[in-house]
Amino acid sequence: MLADNNNQKNGLAEYGLLAAAKDSATINNAELTAEIVKNLYSSNLKTAFVNMLFVQLILACILINFESQVVDQKSIVIASTAIFATYIGRYLLAIAYHTTAARNEITDYTPWLKRYRIAATSCGISWGIIGLLLFAPHDIAHQTFLVMSIAGVIAGASVSFAYDDVTLRRFVYSIILLTVPNFLLAKGISFQMGALLMLFLLYVSVSGSRLTRMIGDNIRLKIVADKSRESIAALAQKQKLHLEQTPMGVIEFDTEFRFTSWNPAAEKIFGYSAAEAIHQHAKLIIPNVAIEQVNEVMNSLISDSGGERSRNLNIRKDGTLIECEWFNTTLRDSQNNPIGIASIVQDITDHVKAQEEIQRLAFFDALTNLPNRRLMTDRLNQALVSSKRTGAYGAAMFIDLDDFKTLNDTKGHGVGDLLLQEVSGRLQNALRENDSVARIGGDEFVIMIEDLSDDYQKAVEASHNIAHKLIKCVNQPFNLGQYNHYNSCSLGVTLFRGQDVTVDDILQQADTAMYEAKKAGRNNFKFFNTSIKPELDLRASLKNDLFVALEKNQLMLFFQAQVNHNYQIKGAEILLRWQHPEHGMVSPAEFIPIAESSGLIIQIGNWVLRQACQQLKEWEQFPIQSELKLSVNVSALQFSEPGFTKQVETAIKESGCNPKLLVLELTESLVLQNIDDIVSKMQRLKQIGVSLSLDDFGVGYSSLSVLKRLPLDELKIDRSFVLDALERHDNAVIVETIIAMGKSLELEVIAEGVETIEQLRFLQQIGCRAYQGYMFCKPMDIATFENKLSDHSIADWLMQETSLG
Repeated sequence: MLADNNNQKNGLAEYGLLAAAKDSATINNAELTAEIVKNLYSSNLKTAFVNMLFVQLILACILINFESQVVDQKSIVIASTAIFATYIGRYLLAIAYHTTAARNEITDYTPWLKRYRIAATSCGISWGIIGLLLFAPHDIAHQTFLVMSIAGVIAGASVSFAYDDVTLRRFVYSIILLTVPNFLLAKGISFQMGALLMLFLLYVSVSGSRLTRMIGDNIRLKIVADKSRESIAALAQKQKLHLEQTPMGVIEFDTEFRFTSWNPAAEKIFGYSAAEAIHQHAKLIIPNVAIEQVNEVMNSLISDSGGERSRNLNIRKDGTLIECEWFNTTLRDSQNNPIGIASIVQDITDHVKAQEEIQRLAFFDALTNLPNRRLMTDRLNQALVSSKRTGAYGAAMFIDLDDFKTLNDTKGHGVGDLLLQEVSGRLQNALRENDSVARIGGDEFVIMIEDLSDDYQKAVEASHNIAHKLIKCVNQPFNLGQYNHYNSCSLGVTLFRGQDVTVDDILQQADTAMYEAKKAGRNNFKFFNTSIKPELDLRASLKNDLFVALEKNQLMLFFQAQVNHNYQIKGAEILLRWQHPEHGMVSPAEFIPIAESSGLIIQIGNWVLRQACQQLKEWEQFPIQSELKLSVNVSALQFSEPGFTKQVETAIKESGCNPKLLVLELTESLVLQNIDDIVSKMQRLKQIGVSLSLDDFGVGYSSLSVLKRLPLDELKIDRSFVLDALERHDNAVIVETIIAMGKSLELEVIAEGVETIEQLRFLQQIGCRAYQGYMFCKPMDIATFENKLSDHSIADWLMQETSLG
């Protein structure tokens, strides 16, 4: 939070002086030396030149005063030469320093201080030489003039050299040592002048030292002040950058709630520039509905001390309403009077929406916006409590769309999603306002009806009417973009009235009744009754037992022969069986759907694949079996695994079998999904060497153009067409068309479900040359299958079994 501009400056200055004061204790010699040197050399070159001329003028006056009769000519020449040389040297030193300083090449000032001291000492010695050589022993007037001249020079030096006590002392002591002895050795007034001169020089030295210390303190204060200014400038710059770059809006108000400060982030949040906002009232960004609330907050801030945090509805320049979080603090002057409000603000509109969406997704289905299982569970719990209190029956209905997977596989998930949305809308429209409908996953919906009746029969009748109404509404045609689609559903109903059951029990009962409706032919509904409870328990038990079936070797491979037109076995299809320790042989129709819904089908499929490869390897050593092919069914879930191709390749390499004898059977619905990806994966499998077969062909929607893209080796006619081909003309036409398509694509065609001689002859007449079915061979374990192969020649065995010649 910010104060007003004066408070900012005062605070910064106070902070800077405190910081500099702390630093003053740690001022190093280098900093002090630098300031001393800068002051010693502070005169510019013109001033230094003028000083040198002034010194020469003084010298000239002295020399004029001293005639050759008083002092010999040689002494005059020596004295004048010494003075001239030393001051020329000081001038040249000044030139060198200023030139170097102008190029910013000085990193260490100590050598320049030493040079200056040497030059000053030289000057002191030169003046001492003058005092020594120009001393007139018997001429008091000349002695007086000499003392006055030297005293004047020393007085001037005490000011020039005041920055450095060492320089001043060396200058003074050099003069004392050379000048004063002549006066002290003389008698009379000369001795007295010498004593006074020495006292004056000592006084200058002592007072100069005091002056030097005072100047040194001033230099230190200057360094402190410089550091203070640097600290204040750095802090001001940091604060300016913070205000300009912070993603949060920084705003200040006066006591009239008018804007006095407005940073770029505030402009981004509200859309107003600083020029547009400054001096405007806070109502500029407050919608009418929130003005009263905001006024209360701001007035309380002015009257009370401290800060406040609030969430307010605000309005942007473009009229958009946004939600903002404000952190407000009252600004006060030194007398604790309020002078305004400092605020930090951030736009939390997206955050609020995200939180609301998270909350919605926790209880609602994202696709249909219906309640999800979690919310429906909560509502069912409340309904159980309510029904116990009122005595009225309620109903839970479980709905599953018939053949939804086929629509998804053939038309794509986008069309499937559209159907789910349409069904959701119809179910809601068909129900009362206080009834609930939820989507609990996939194509499954749960409906809860409350307050049916306190009479059981009337509750059943009301549920019957509602279920019939729901099925009828789903039967109406759906417009799914480019498709007109007809759908049906299977529905299970269970009643509740405060019984000692859980919500899970209710849902399980409704689910079980729904499966009964599917068994009864679909597009129907069934009520739950306790007679189907054992079946429900068995299904749950089988699901748990299936997870350990692989580990305990309960899964078995059965083989059903595939024969050619000469009735010779060309291969076999591997069929899976489950030898349950308690329930005996479990049909694949019972456990395969459980394996698929649980995801265990992937692990089972990989196991079957490895077993098939090992069996092919074992058959290589027997002439009769060495050329047999084995067909393995691949589930859609297994095929869609990213590592499926690698698993096939690994199984072949580990077993060492011939990949040409392995046939992978894919369902027609599988290859219609994401056709480009499917074709790519099939081509990689072909590169490994395996053959690919399209199983149950005819039940899907494959076209000739789709088939041409698939790298297939074989088509298998679905058994449903073969079984009814002699009774239904349309099935016969379908079978004949499939065989013709296979021939045109140079694919082998196998007819499944061949059970009678009549069916076989029909297939032979229309050109089918490979068969599979109970007429030739029932599924059997490996030992029985191999015995059949080795006991008879294949042709004789089939002749005997079928009585064909």
